Amino acid sequence: MRWLLGHMARLVERRPGRTLLGLVVITIILAGFAADQSSDTELTAFAPDSELASAFDRIQDDFAGSGAQIQVIVDAGEGGDVLSPIGLAVADEIVDAVEASGAELAAGQRGISSFAAAIDAALEAAGTDPAQASDDEIDALAPDVLAGPAAGLFSRDLDAATGTARAALVIVELDPALGEQEAYDAALAVGERIDADVAVDGIEVDPFGQAILAEALQTESEEEMPRLLSLSLLLIIAILFFQYRSLSDVGLGFVGLIATIMWMFGLGVLLGPDYLGLVGPFTQISLIIPVLLIGLGIDYAIHLTSRYREEQRHGVRPPAAASTAVRTVGGALVLATLTTVIGFLTNLVSPLPPIQDFGVFTAVGVLSAFVVMTLMVPSARRLLDNRQRALAKASRRGPAAGSTAQVSGLARVMARTSVVAERAPRASLVVALVVTLVAGIGGATQIETSFSQDDFIPADSEPGRIIESVETLFGGDLTESTYVLVEGDLADPAVVAAVDGLSGRLTGIDDVRDQGGSADVTTPVSVLRALAAQDPSFADRAADLGFDPATGFAAGAGADDVVAVYDLAREVAPDRMAQVLAADDSAGVVQIATTAGQERAGALAEEVDAAVEPIRAADATTVVVSEPLVLEETLDALTASQTQGIVVTLIAALVLLIAYFGAAERRPLLGAITMVPSVAVVGWVLGTMVLLDISFNVLTAMVASLAIGIGVPFGIHVTHRFMEDRRRYDTVDEAVRQTVTHTGGAMAGSAATTAAGFGVLVFASLVPMQQFGIIVAITILYSLIAAVLIQPSCLKLWAEWRARRGEVATLHEHEERVLEPAG
Repeated sequence: MRWLLGHMARLVERRPGRTLLGLVVITIILAGFAADQSSDTELTAFAPDSELASAFDRIQDDFAGSGAQIQVIVDAGEGGDVLSPIGLAVADEIVDAVEASGAELAAGQRGISSFAAAIDAALEAAGTDPAQASDDEIDALAPDVLAGPAAGLFSRDLDAATGTARAALVIVELDPALGEQEAYDAALAVGERIDADVAVDGIEVDPFGQAILAEALQTESEEEMPRLLSLSLLLIIAILFFQYRSLSDVGLGFVGLIATIMWMFGLGVLLGPDYLGLVGPFTQISLIIPVLLIGLGIDYAIHLTSRYREEQRHGVRPPAAASTAVRTVGGALVLATLTTVIGFLTNLVSPLPPIQDFGVFTAVGVLSAFVVMTLMVPSARRLLDNRQRALAKASRRGPAAGSTAQVSGLARVMARTSVVAERAPRASLVVALVVTLVAGIGGATQIETSFSQDDFIPADSEPGRIIESVETLFGGDLTESTYVLVEGDLADPAVVAAVDGLSGRLTGIDDVRDQGGSADVTTPVSVLRALAAQDPSFADRAADLGFDPATGFAAGAGADDVVAVYDLAREVAPDRMAQVLAADDSAGVVQIATTAGQERAGALAEEVDAAVEPIRAADATTVVVSEPLVLEETLDALTASQTQGIVVTLIAALVLLIAYFGAAERRPLLGAITMVPSVAVVGWVLGTMVLLDISFNVLTAMVASLAIGIGVPFGIHVTHRFMEDRRRYDTVDEAVRQTVTHTGGAMAGSAATTAAGFGVLVFASLVPMQQFGIIVAITILYSLIAAVLIQPSCLKLWAEWRARRGEVATLHEHEERVLEPAG
């Protein structure tokens, strides 16, 4: 570490211009990579690596599921009726718009399923032109038509007897053969074309699907993040100007933050899937890292500038002041950087990939902040102050203003807090211990954990409005499916019969969608029935092989007969068969239309699992899985990872600090003392989350690591400066007072700016992000309180104990220079 700091100190002292030029060049290069940054808003990216998640991935990948869907919601509004001439006309316009979009659709009737199709067919059969049909003619046919599967496309208020419904669906299914990006682009094209071509007064038409939702969230995030960043930067600039009253200091901090963010994004892209492939793409939680880096990065600038100004007050010239700032504060910054990086990298033990990536991206950003700020701030400050001195000398105005800088107002405020450690160190520690135990135990036992995908959709956004409409009108997610992955011999007649009978066993179960009086279930045999109904030629050829749509395979049919019918179906509809059956018949998928949502997914899975018992009895294995089940498992993994993350972070930081202070100062106990405030803050934060009714979620789950990652650097700065002041001043009380005054003042400025940087997240549209901003801002303030009240008390008691043992401190070389008069 001394070699690194010595090298950096020489650069800022002897070659500040070249150092700044090098930083500019690197920043420009990384900014080019940062321009390629993209993000993934799909919440299934949070799924852990588990059997359930693997089964879900296999269904989506190997069986292609169904093609990507777009649900077009046609809503006539309160008191309105889509079973009317205008409603049917809107449905026809939607179909025309979909066909005009050029998107590749699934084959046959699956491509577009319109609520108006069955009504139109019935009208035509009765000799009526659908475009000329009256309300009475539509109402007369509705009861018979709506007694069949078409009823599943209408809202819950459907009255089949009178032929009225407020809302209905047109479901568009894309070709399953499309690649992920192709399907994404096609879905957006369909949505855009519908928005452009279909507009009818009194009828709300909303295309909705995963791609459309993801695009809307991505657009909103990209629009919101610059706003939050701008607000964060403005607050930090105001705080810095209040602290330093120097435009150049504020400007240097601002430029350094911009460069740090560019470095983080550029390096993140290089580490990402398009280059090294070590991490995934940026996700919604990764997009808060710039705000985080603004708070953490400015900490480096504040401590370096404060020490540089302090050296100038001792009469040290700019080159030496810049070098000394790096050598002194730099030591604390290196250690703080390492512990902060370790704190964030402990997220690698999380089973959730996006949180792992968040840890990596943030660690990269913290390292970037250290390099940029440690080299840029002293180098630029040295050049600017040299220029000021030269101008002052030329005009005979005396020394530059920086050399007479006074202790800041924040430092004077912090100095008053030192009285706690000076006069009542034991009492303060007892109070802190009691508060920590009460808050920590209460928080750990009462805090709740939540993981809801709805939290990541702003309620006042267009997607949020549509999702609420879907819940109100249709009773839940229209795209939800529960799958049964069946592995075994799917050509075995016993297995086939067990799978075919599943629909009957599921009929009547809550949260299983009904279609025509039976459960809406898709199996290999149901696909065969659908093909027979659509293609008479296929029906005849299948009948010759022993398959009857009404009764299934003939009694006595063998595996060869089943394989023959499968092969025939693959000739006629290869894509549809690929969605439910593996090419070698060794696995298949049963798709069940459900409405359980996340809350009832577990209970539904138990009922479905009981219903598939006959399949297992036929010597096949089954896995019941759905996206809500994967999210529920993610919640459990998130809960388990919290304790693990806290323990790993505490142990890693403690080992590092003990090792450092044992090697550098030969006093390993200082490492444990430095950790005391962070441990206290973890307890305080947990208790506060319970009081504020903030649960652990994808974002707040990282608060414990943040409490350590942010709190430990504060502790390091205090310990590092106290050891220096203990060697410089005669009494322990004076050393405590000077440490809290100078380092405490810098930390107060850092805490204010960091808290402001995170605090702006309360203006975010996402609830988890708002809660994250609140709790992190509180964590930072707690860290400051612990660092200036608890830790100085610990250090005072420790130093007095060492003094009683006869310890004598000697100044280090750079500390002696400070006390010498400027020559």
